[in-house]
Amino acid sequence: MTARGSHGADDAAYSIRVVARLSGISADTLRMWERRYGFPKPVRRPNGNRVYSADDVDRLVLIARAMQAGYRPGEVVGKRRRELEMLLAETARAPAALVADTGDIAAIIQAVASEDLPSARQKLRELAVAHGARGFVVDVAGPLLDHTGLAWAAGRIEVRHEHAISELLATQLRLLFSVYEGQSGKPRVLMATLPKEQHRLGLDMAALYIATLGGDVRMLGPDTPADQIVRAARAQQVDAVGVSISANADAPASAGYLSWIAGELPQATELWVGGAGARKAAVDAPKVQRIASWHHLEQNVARLRDGR
Repeated sequence: MTARGSHGADDAAYSIRVVARLSGISADTLRMWERRYGFPKPVRRPNGNRVYSADDVDRLVLIARAMQAGYRPGEVVGKRRRELEMLLAETARAPAALVADTGDIAAIIQAVASEDLPSARQKLRELAVAHGARGFVVDVAGPLLDHTGLAWAAGRIEVRHEHAISELLATQLRLLFSVYEGQSGKPRVLMATLPKEQHRLGLDMAALYIATLGGDVRMLGPDTPADQIVRAARAQQVDAVGVSISANADAPASAGYLSWIAGELPQATELWVGGAGARKAAVDAPKVQRIASWHHLEQNVARLRDGR
């Protein structure tokens, strides 16, 4: 989560509509809590509109997760972020309640197959609230992509349904990531895909995961020229460049780009390579790290953050 203190007009940036979408708590409920509990306490713009800080959003997401675990509003609304995290850690002794089962995943795929996109979108929001940003990446986004691929291969859904699921998931990932944008943490990681690589979901998932660990993520996005990746890495003095390679990527071309990038990056800048196609695009260079798992990614973030 993003550690923020009390906020003023300059760092309050989220409208009540956006906060409701990010947290899964309705705008009416937010207004009621403001009157009853004194939290959240938004800044009022000259036009009377409420605006909220990233810290407000962080705490509201934690409050929503606590309520999913059975706590009443009066027990959690207004608690500080650290108190909420400790409370949720205590409830983690029964993790099954927060794990997305195949029924949740199947419900999303079935809703899209039935052209009921609003229901699929709502289910993704509920799962984001229940799991938190990092849990959403690992326990929801990854399994959803896997099961979507299986459903398409089995002929249960069409290409348009697969595309719709990808877009719904991308939107939810970007909503979650927006809470962390602008945090000045460590390590500083530049994220991109190689030329002609249009698949960005893996990149978005990794970016969100790194952000939840306190990293300062700089997104270039998909289909980025290799020379522009290097120039951005130098200009922004990043600690690492993260590249996502999909299973359908051209392995020899990807390996060539990675080898060139590794040779052009500053001495202290690492090159992290992940995704389903990372193994096939192997590059033998000291600064290249193939990220094989979320745990491995977490270890690399911790190592650079702690200067190891």
